Amino acid sequence: MNVQPIDAIGPLPGADSPSTAAPKSGSFGDALSAAIGGTASALDRADDSAAGVAAGAGNIAEASITRAKADALLEIVSVTAAKVSAALNSLLQTQI
Repeated sequence: MNVQPIDAIGPLPGADSPSTAAPKSGSFGDALSAAIGGTASALDRADDSAAGVAAGAGNIAEASITRAKADALLEIVSVTAAKVSAALNSLLQTQI
């Protein structure tokens, strides 16, 4: 039995590693907005890949990896939102 290797898939577009990403100016809200937008587009790409596989035109390995990357981004944004919410709640409970 001869098993064909799966080709490597590069990083998501716009997903620079923290060590090479240049610092960007702007507010935290802008950064959070960009992260949510990037996550939404990653989920859309994953849905498109899954639809392609269902239609018989896509690569199942690529669709699986795209979905895993989108799920990881969604988890990161969800945890970030929970942390921001907890911090805001803590600030609002501070007595002056």
